Amino acid sequence: MSDNAHLEYPERFHSFIVFEPASLRIHDGDILVIGEEVKNFFDELMGKLLARKQTLKEQILHNKLVKIGHMLELLNRYDQVLITRYFDRIWRRYSYISHLGESFLNLDILHEFFPDYKNKEGLIAQRYDSAGDSEETETETDKESKKSVETDA
Repeated sequence: MSDNAHLEYPERFHSFIVFEPASLRIHDGDILVIGEEVKNFFDELMGKLLARKQTLKEQILHNKLVKIGHMLELLNRYDQVLITRYFDRIWRRYSYISHLGESFLNLDILHEFFPDYKNKEGLIAQRYDSAGDSEETETETDKESKKSVETDA
């Protein structure tokens, strides 16, 4: 598989919205948007979604975003609320981040609603191990997951 898997399989890459105190555990390099920008981004996304014809796909996304919207409404401040960069589902860090936050958007949906993000640098999180390695070493489990994802796609 090429290094540009995010272009070939954008549905595999997901971002998460993470609330305090879990947001403090997110590495700075994994943050896409933080603070008030999260609320602004969310509001713009909801506005674009509500302006569209409501298909089943849009209704499912709307229900998911309404849940996140309710959580955002409970906050007095957005200082430690963040949206992560995009993680590949086969990365070990994906499962770590998914336990800290709520699934937000995959790359397909981001590109659909915000086409200007399509070529934006820094959307994809750098691939590294939590131990500080510059690259994750691929275990047999990772390789099997990758094969499974490739056959599913």
